[in-house]
Amino acid sequence: MEVIGCGTMSTRSEMTRQLVTGLDVRKVVDRVRRTIDLANAELSDEFFPAHLSIALIDTVFNPQLRYYKQVVPIINRYCQRFGLRRLRKDRSNLPPVEEQETLSDLINHYDELGPCAMQDEVFRARYCSPGTKIRKSLNVRRAAVALRDTGIETLQDAEDAALRRPEVIKCVLRPLSGISERTIRMFLMYSGNDDFVKGDVHVNQFVADALDRRVAAEEAERLVEASARELGVAPRLLDYQIWKLMYETG
Repeated sequence: MEVIGCGTMSTRSEMTRQLVTGLDVRKVVDRVRRTIDLANAELSDEFFPAHLSIALIDTVFNPQLRYYKQVVPIINRYCQRFGLRRLRKDRSNLPPVEEQETLSDLINHYDELGPCAMQDEVFRARYCSPGTKIRKSLNVRRAAVALRDTGIETLQDAEDAALRRPEVIKCVLRPLSGISERTIRMFLMYSGNDDFVKGDVHVNQFVADALDRRVAAEEAERLVEASARELGVAPRLLDYQIWKLMYETG
């Protein structure tokens, strides 16, 4: 059961579940088998950030931007400015807490430099969050404050919440203008939850091609989740492999 507004069941989600038929799942599974080598599939580097601040910046800047051409350079500029590693050394283990930049550290950068300097000198990006006039650089701080105020500071905190209390993260981030359900799902995926799929344009297009009809993001997510179970892989891994295929061929 999906939680909306910290406790109300989503009628739309229930309707979408009814639309996810076995035939549709088989069509998506068939297309996966034809186009993706799951035997050698693995997650990419961005799923293994060295700091929660990096995961959050990645998540907030991600929508409607070209990932490797626009988002990664923004993250790299932030890391260079504050002397941080972007990626962890060991994929199998989270870095020790004492080696991580906390969300409070991220917020302090805004307090010390000011939001304009963070935007123009650190990120060097003036993109707005989709459907708003709010700069993505400002939404990074807003999301960091919201998460920090619930006790989430490090990768360990985020992983625990993503795996055991994902509804808490959803409830904290959902009220923020410009932070969509897709963005929240991406944050949960970066935080280590294998069960989420992000229905972005690439995943939606893959599913639409498989079904030969248009699909909404939520339906695409449900179909990829169901297909992952059929294929015996984690939804997060299948989502990334679909995204990678469509990104590279698009």
